[in-house]
Amino acid sequence: MEKMLQKTAITLVLLGANHALAGGLWLNEYGDFAGGRASAGAAAGTDEAATIIHNPASSTRIEGSQLFGSVGALIPKIEFDVKDSVPFIGDGDGGQAGLVAPAASMAYVFDNGWDKWGTGISVEGLAGAGLDYDDDWVGRYKATEVNLLVMALGVTLAYQVTDRLSVGVKPQIYYSTLTQKLSLPTSPFTGKSDIRAKLDGDDSGFGGMVGATYAFNAGTRVGISWQSSFDIEFDGELELDGSVGDGIEFDTDTGLTMAQNIRVALHHDVNDRLGLDFTVGWDNWEELDNIFISIKGAGGAPLPIDWKDTYHYAAGFQYQLNDAWDVTAGMAYDTNVVDASARVPELPVDEQIRYNAGARYHLSDTLMLGGYVNYTDLGKAKIDAEFWSGEYSTNEMIQLSFFANWML
Repeated sequence: MEKMLQKTAITLVLLGANHALAGGLWLNEYGDFAGGRASAGAAAGTDEAATIIHNPASSTRIEGSQLFGSVGALIPKIEFDVKDSVPFIGDGDGGQAGLVAPAASMAYVFDNGWDKWGTGISVEGLAGAGLDYDDDWVGRYKATEVNLLVMALGVTLAYQVTDRLSVGVKPQIYYSTLTQKLSLPTSPFTGKSDIRAKLDGDDSGFGGMVGATYAFNAGTRVGISWQSSFDIEFDGELELDGSVGDGIEFDTDTGLTMAQNIRVALHHDVNDRLGLDFTVGWDNWEELDNIFISIKGAGGAPLPIDWKDTYHYAAGFQYQLNDAWDVTAGMAYDTNVVDASARVPELPVDEQIRYNAGARYHLSDTLMLGGYVNYTDLGKAKIDAEFWSGEYSTNEMIQLSFFANWML
């Protein structure tokens, strides 16, 4: 009997874990001054070394060598409101599930002495998720805790084809790590406490970004960037702990695809002080049609998901108050990636609206300091699961960032 339940538990883990892995929608802000306007216009190039994070072609705009660094925090507040549930599930709402997470990025653009060539290196967090629900909440058989990180190191090489056109490429090495915890429903059948399961793993691999910028004149330019997909294969373990299946461990492989995306941006200087910025984008989440989870030596199967492509829109401005201070602000909107019938608590996002504002100070001719605050409304994120339903009464995140940019 126990062996049968253990096999059943393994199956339930695989089914319960099938969506958490997609929880890391691409980030759009990376800690730089452009983040203060929701990165509107950033793919058209900025005046900091961090420009290569948004578009490798824009490194040709940077004169001399520059070093950029940022630190910050993501502060989510995520609270679920249960509408309906069956008796054996209970009515626990999970409490405040958002986990505070650190954020950081770095970029270095260096003067290589090559006419018309731009080079640089960057490290940035590209995607992530962090959730920790109460153990007795209604969605515990999907997830009680989720942690996902995707970060990348990229080397930029760009060439100025003409006085107006530049092209660039950024090969990337990525690293990703995943941890998901959930419960397995043995108590309705055995009278014993539920099994606690933990699925984890990590992976590294290769991706890339290519881009181009075109300047119509000194104050107006456009840019386009394409970020490749990442085909991640988490190599890790599945651990079971409870009255049934206690101490069992299995080696696992979990495969998912982080979608390719495109950003098209425009920057226009209205005058010597005011600049306007716009971005439109597309994220190809439909290519994530299933996630493959397997136990080594026992096989596995693809687990289908029903995600849709998303579209990104951002608009903002930057304004020079005086010789020392610049300010910026903007908004961004991302369309919904999944319907309520297919949404899961591992990724409680709906359409997203971001409101950003930031400032920077020219401490000297060679050093700029700044920061921004970003408030994100993640939507109601209604969930219609098989045995319970509800929506998030609070689903929001604040991002704080502080940065420095040195002209070396």
